[in-house]
Amino acid sequence: MALVNVAVDLAQRGRRVLAVDFDLEAPGLDTFDLRCPTDTTPGMIEFVSSYLQTGQAPDVSQFVFESPGMGNGNGGLWIMPAGAHHDGYANTYAQIDWGTLYEQYDGYLLFEDLKQQWNTSFKPDYVLIDSRTGHTDVGGICTRQLPDSVVILFFPNAQNLRGLTKVVRDIRSEAKHTRPNPIDLHFVMSNVPDLDDEDKILEDNISSFQKDLGFKGEPMVVHRYDSLSLLNQVIFTKERPKSRLSKEYRSVTTEIMQLNAEDRDGALKYIQNVHRPLRTTPDRTRKDTDQHLQTIESKHPDDGQVLFRLGLLRFEEGNTNDANLLFTRAIDAGYSEPDVYLRRALIRRSEQPNSEEATKDALKALGSDKASAQQVRRAITLIDPKQLRRVIDLPALKALSGDDQLWIAESLNRSKTEAVTARSILRRLLAEGQLPSNLQISVKTSLSLSNIALGHFTEAIEVMRSESPKLDTMTIQFAFNYGMALWGESGQPVLGPFQRVIELDHSAPDNNPTPNYLQCMAIANWATGKTETARKFARKAIEQIGDKGGQDFSCWRFLVVSNRVFRNDTVEIEELISGNENLIPYFMRSIDLE
Repeated sequence: MALVNVAVDLAQRGRRVLAVDFDLEAPGLDTFDLRCPTDTTPGMIEFVSSYLQTGQAPDVSQFVFESPGMGNGNGGLWIMPAGAHHDGYANTYAQIDWGTLYEQYDGYLLFEDLKQQWNTSFKPDYVLIDSRTGHTDVGGICTRQLPDSVVILFFPNAQNLRGLTKVVRDIRSEAKHTRPNPIDLHFVMSNVPDLDDEDKILEDNISSFQKDLGFKGEPMVVHRYDSLSLLNQVIFTKERPKSRLSKEYRSVTTEIMQLNAEDRDGALKYIQNVHRPLRTTPDRTRKDTDQHLQTIESKHPDDGQVLFRLGLLRFEEGNTNDANLLFTRAIDAGYSEPDVYLRRALIRRSEQPNSEEATKDALKALGSDKASAQQVRRAITLIDPKQLRRVIDLPALKALSGDDQLWIAESLNRSKTEAVTARSILRRLLAEGQLPSNLQISVKTSLSLSNIALGHFTEAIEVMRSESPKLDTMTIQFAFNYGMALWGESGQPVLGPFQRVIELDHSAPDNNPTPNYLQCMAIANWATGKTETARKFARKAIEQIGDKGGQDFSCWRFLVVSNRVFRNDTVEIEELISGNENLIPYFMRSIDLE
């Protein structure tokens, strides 16, 4: 049942699938609605019997039929049954001595030929083989010679553990001695009761399986499913795709796909989960993982997304040289998502601080309307300041919501060059109109800050008055900024706004003031003649900012500055408070970039 559901799921995902019924003692694939042509369709038994009679491997296409209507896109499902169901089936099966087949009739080569015929005749993406459980000669063919991986389905009890221990040991032994690559194992607990494990029965049993069978990750689970549809052997992944049982079978499909380097979706999933333990043997070492990643790269040399994901993995590992090459190959292959340009720009900027190529990549990222707000912000930090003005007209910024554009503009406050860009963004937001009231207030507040930083005092005043025309309606932040803009415009501190700041501080003092708040209160108290109080605020601001690294917003510049610069600005404010009348705020001294 697991095989049929996984096979149909793969076919619906567009894969070509060959399902082989090698459970010769109790065949069952034909009992599902797979549209078998007739009950007399020959299969594995007849294939082997014909070989024993003639000494030549027969044409496998005579023993396989297509199951119509099971696949989507290029997907399809082909079935190789156990054999024709007639009175002679049991006798034909009994006449085959599997040991003799291998010892005297080159049985190993027969099945190697069979694998080659499967590939040549049907070109399947996956061959799924239903094997007999337990210790049998046929079981050894299915679990040790034919497969690249084995799905171990078990009920988590002592009987299953005892039987599986030797099976798993034999599979691993086969891989070590006769195969270049290990046989991967997927462990699936099947028919598990969906009940509370208050006594840790299931938990303890899982630990025993992990220890004795040698796997680390949690096994996949297919829970017991109470449905009369099981009596009719409904294919759940096709007929009831939203059921829990269908979802659990699809998780098995996904796990199998991850270890198929040729499967694009599986390869992408593997790269994504490369640091997550798969439900396979611990024999898959880091070396095995690297080899698998190299195989993925060789199988998808022109797939931009695969190359990009591999590049991301190398980037996260700190291997920037390989990451850069992979990003470049991804771009050359036509992959143009913003993140690939951003990642390459980061590498180029780290290698060469003034890299023109990094700026070009960042601008490329901003040329896409698919970029997220975080990506836009990151790209802006990688652009040469001389080219920052180009940002305002690029699709990435225009495609963002007003909130996101505001967030980006608010972060552009580390230099006057950035403030120019922020001012352009905010002015456009206001000009476009139809902003919610709360967003409009925030935009105007930020625009005022940018204008003051750039020396556009008259515009800053007009913006603030348009929102709060009366001083007694202004918030403490608005009032302070308004006072600083008036100071910049007139050349002299204006008493009213700073008195409003002090009144609001007295009515609702900040019990955990930031260095910026203390700095602002120092200026407000100085402007209203409270020299000693102003000096105390300035001293507290210097003490709080300390000598540690970091940054803060300085109202002496209306920019975010390093803690060292903030400290120096506050020392100048102290000098102003002490009577140095020649000192004026930094934003009033600087040359306007426009």
